[in-house]
Amino acid sequence: MNKPTVFITGATGFLGSHLACLMLKQGYRVVAMRRNPKSEGLFAQIHQFHQLPQAYQPQWVAGNILDIDDLCDAMVGVDVVFHCAAKVSFERKDKDALMFNNVIGTRNVVNACLKNNIGQLVYASSVAAIGRTENEAPITENTDWVDSKYNSQYAVSKNLAEQEVWRGKEEGLQVAIVNPGIILGYGDGKSGSNQLYHMILKGLPFCPVGGNGFVGVEDVAKLMLHLFENNLWNERYLCIAENLKYQHVFNQLADAMGVKQPKYTIDGVLYHVLVLFSTALEKFGIKPPIPSDSIKSSHQNSVYHSIHKEALKDFQFTPVRAVNYYALLALGLLNKDAINQNN
Repeated sequence: MNKPTVFITGATGFLGSHLACLMLKQGYRVVAMRRNPKSEGLFAQIHQFHQLPQAYQPQWVAGNILDIDDLCDAMVGVDVVFHCAAKVSFERKDKDALMFNNVIGTRNVVNACLKNNIGQLVYASSVAAIGRTENEAPITENTDWVDSKYNSQYAVSKNLAEQEVWRGKEEGLQVAIVNPGIILGYGDGKSGSNQLYHMILKGLPFCPVGGNGFVGVEDVAKLMLHLFENNLWNERYLCIAENLKYQHVFNQLADAMGVKQPKYTIDGVLYHVLVLFSTALEKFGIKPPIPSDSIKSSHQNSVYHSIHKEALKDFQFTPVRAVNYYALLALGLLNKDAINQNN
């Protein structure tokens, strides 16, 4: 029996590339959208990382999620859509770009699914789209969103994008939303959360005092496929391997790369000074070393507990330490002593 044809947005990005390679490995026919042929560099690296035969390739189609006609044309003959394309930024200057790419782009994907009679959509969201709690109480899939000055523009855009997905459900789509924490794993080592590896390598002096949920990129891709294959529809699912303090992760990475651990924690007076400094630069249109939204969000200790443990009892997450070990090894950043300790 032939497997369904899947359509992936963002297949040239970090998560989308891993998802496309997983689907190809599993024997799915993959149709993937790209804005231009030159944007396949990261996909090619990740394709090689997964050791796929060169013949295992998606059917590439040119287009942009901001163009509804592009999407409708590209989705002809598709059975299910995996929407990974998104803009990730905590810089205030990117407010409009976040709203266009994450909200309008998702609206277009939902509308194209409805127009082409595609019945199923799996959406890669973020824990940022879920509401926060007071006193570090656990955050679940049912935690209500609360408007707050501490919500980044990225968080707002992902929350609004989710509303577009739920609207699609009301109009007949079967939907599943995955809410990953900070995604780590093999990528280009320079963009998105992957920047963390090179920041630590260069001797990052500061470390946030907060914490967050962390997960490997391959696990996010596997969970998206797992929800589809097991018909786990019309819910959102937290995608968290471990809840960890930033200092724990930063120190672990520094040790693995054989460099100094961050010396200072961003707390107390230093925290307030950095927030004021970054905010002032942003008001004058100057890019700060660290966006104020990033400083604020990383100061909080967010802990996530899924309500879907029974439904996902057969799904196993990879420990964050192992995710980072294999990513650093593939990137050529792992210290020899760390390699010997893990052998």
